[in-house]
Amino acid sequence: MRYFFIIIVLLLIIPLQLLYLYSKNHQLGTVAGITSQEQEVENSVSIGEYHFSLFGYTSPQAEVTFNGQGIFDQTISDDTGYFELKNRFSPFSPREACLSAKDQLGRLSSSVCLPAFPVKYNVRIGPVLIPPTVSLDKNVYYLDNGVFLSGQTVPNSEVELSMFTQNKNKFEARSMKFETNSNSKNSNDQNGFKNLVFNILNIVSGFEFRISDFRLNKPVEAFSFPDLTAKTDAQGNFSFSLPSSSPEKFRLFTQVSYNKDLSAESVKLNFQIYPWWMLIIRFFLFIFNILKSRWLELTLAAEILYLAWIILKQPMRAIMVRKKYPINYFPISS
Repeated sequence: MRYFFIIIVLLLIIPLQLLYLYSKNHQLGTVAGITSQEQEVENSVSIGEYHFSLFGYTSPQAEVTFNGQGIFDQTISDDTGYFELKNRFSPFSPREACLSAKDQLGRLSSSVCLPAFPVKYNVRIGPVLIPPTVSLDKNVYYLDNGVFLSGQTVPNSEVELSMFTQNKNKFEARSMKFETNSNSKNSNDQNGFKNLVFNILNIVSGFEFRISDFRLNKPVEAFSFPDLTAKTDAQGNFSFSLPSSSPEKFRLFTQVSYNKDLSAESVKLNFQIYPWWMLIIRFFLFIFNILKSRWLELTLAAEILYLAWIILKQPMRAIMVRKKYPINYFPISS
C-alpha cells in the first residue's frame, strides 16, 4: 500500500517537471501583446566648417577610437605606435571627447579624455600618450604561484608598475611610536609600567587584528610597493613577473614614459593570492555550483530511477517446508 501511494505521487510529479523543463529550455522569442511595427528612421549628420588634427602614441597596430558627443572617429596606429586623425571636421560647438585604444590581443586601454578644443579655427592637438593595455595570465592565484602581468604600449619605451596592497600591520607603527616617545623618561618604575602597558597593547592589538577580518565596514588603508620598471621591445610588448609569497589582495596599474612625458594610469587590475587550502574549498564550491544549476534534472533522474526500482522490484517470499512426523500416542501409566 505504501509503495502504491509513492508510485501514484511520482507519476503525477514527473510529467509536471518534464513540462517545466521543456518550457524553460524552449522559450519562444516573442512577447505577448507585442507585434512588430515598421517605422522609418531618419539619420542626419551635421559637420562644422573648420578642421582639427589629433596625433599621439600607443601600441603598434592598435585600433584608436576618438569618441564624444557628436564626435566619432577611428584609425590604426603604425608599427612605431604613432597615430593621427588628420583634417577631421570640428563640431559646431566645443565638446569633450575621449581617446582609447584596443591592442592586437583585444585588450582595451583606459580612456584619455581631452578638454573641449576650439571650433572657430583649425587646430592641431597632440601628442596624446595613451596608457598601456594590461592583463594578468590567471584569474586566481595561490601561494608560490607566479603572477605574470603583460601588456602593450609604445615600442622602446619605459613602463612603470605601481602596486598596492592593504596594510594589515597597523599596530607596528603605533607600537614603535609609543616606544620612541617613552624613551624620554628613564625611571625604573616607569620602565616597568611601560613594559606592562606595552604587553597589554600587544594582546589587545592581536585580538583587534583577529576580529578585523570579520568587520563589515573596514577602513581602507593601502601600502605601496616600490615602483618597478620594464623596457618594451620593438613590438611594444612588456611583462612583469611578481612574487606570491603571502596571501594578500593587490591592486596595480602601469604608466608609460615616452619622450619625458608620463601617460595616465592604465586600467586598474585587482587580484588576490589565496592560501593553499582555498584550492580545496573552491573545488567543492565548483562542484556545488554545478549541482545547484542542475538540481531539477538531478531530482527528476533520481525520481525516475526510484520509480523504476519500485516497479521492477520482485517481492521475495520465503516458503518453509516441514517434514511430517506421525503422531504417537502413549498410554499413561498409573
